[in-house]
Amino acid sequence: MVLPAIRIKGKPTSIKEITLKNQDMIAMGFEETSSSDLPNGLSNKEKLILMDLNQWQELIQSIVSVGDSLNNANDIIIEGEIKEIKLPDDNPKGVATIVCSKTEYYKEEKREKVKKETAERKNENNIEPHSHSHSNPNSNSSTTSATGSTTNDASVKKAISTEVIELHKKYEGVCQNCGQRCDKKVVYIKELKDKKIIVCPDCNKGKERPKFKARKGIVDWVAGTLELDPREARKLLENFPVQYAMVAMGSQSRVYWTWDKELKIDTLFASHNGEIFNVNFRKGIEVKKLSESNNGSWKNKWVNKRVGKGRLFVKNIEYRIIDKTELPLEEIQIPDAFLEHTPRREKIEEKVQYYNQYQQLDKSVIVVKKGDKSELLDGYTRYIASKELNLKKAKVVIVEKADS
Repeated sequence: MVLPAIRIKGKPTSIKEITLKNQDMIAMGFEETSSSDLPNGLSNKEKLILMDLNQWQELIQSIVSVGDSLNNANDIIIEGEIKEIKLPDDNPKGVATIVCSKTEYYKEEKREKVKKETAERKNENNIEPHSHSHSNPNSNSSTTSATGSTTNDASVKKAISTEVIELHKKYEGVCQNCGQRCDKKVVYIKELKDKKIIVCPDCNKGKERPKFKARKGIVDWVAGTLELDPREARKLLENFPVQYAMVAMGSQSRVYWTWDKELKIDTLFASHNGEIFNVNFRKGIEVKKLSESNNGSWKNKWVNKRVGKGRLFVKNIEYRIIDKTELPLEEIQIPDAFLEHTPRREKIEEKVQYYNQYQQLDKSVIVVKKGDKSELLDGYTRYIASKELNLKKAKVVIVEKADS
């Protein structure tokens, strides 16, 4: 039985990966934040949104692109059909199941805000710079944001000031502390004695630029789409933020963009700890589908497993990597040393929250081969988190002692 197509707006209450008819999908618990025209009897039911992994990636990208995160995304718009679907046994019963056909997050009030700010910027050259007030009159330096407000007066909202525009042009958009290129919207003015410079958000907070790292999943996806060797794809991704401009800084992530039209990637998204989690390809690029995904990783015909290459250290002992794969959790044996020391609850919650946000754990667990058995060597917290998330398998790095 299929009911008419519907459109609802709300926020996620839970996120889980499931398999339906051999297809990996995201099952998102959903709470409406505005009234909708659902058929009688369905308005008060719990909603479960089913979407494929491509739709999920597009939704995450649209949320991040306006500076928000999944945790505070309260106005997600879902279009789709209500269908009666038999769900796996560990999913809630009696819910209204909506098969997604389209997602949207660029909410109306944000559209209006962007239009207003654009109009203000057009008139900005006729506006005098905002006068700065400093909390410490004896200080030799103070910082002003791109909006023209000092950092100790967050209530002041204003379009990009003429002063920022002029300093951005003078320094060619380059942070004078670390060399990061920045858009006008994200720079800060730093006053050093009688000189004014621009700095990036990291330097404004006294932090170093993060060391960027692309995990295997996104490396394989980019390598497959651009027909690159995975090593070239990784180099492209991890050098991108250093070579090109920071254009947005949100509460949990940041965005980089390039003006180089020859480059096939134009936008890159990363967390504040440097993990690269998404990219935009330029128009005309045939993007490979995420059709063979498990827990958020990408697989395609260009992937090189490079089995038997690589070494790592665990507790100062060197091990040789012999494979990177997935194993059923039930096949991983846990040594008594782990069972006797349960990880702190907050550490487990951290891994669970990471999975809920990115649909994958932050790292693989490490197992060592002992005969025909696999014994956990490192990653017990991730193992417990996987159990709590009801995952059937875990990504593992299989190793053996380097001197064996």
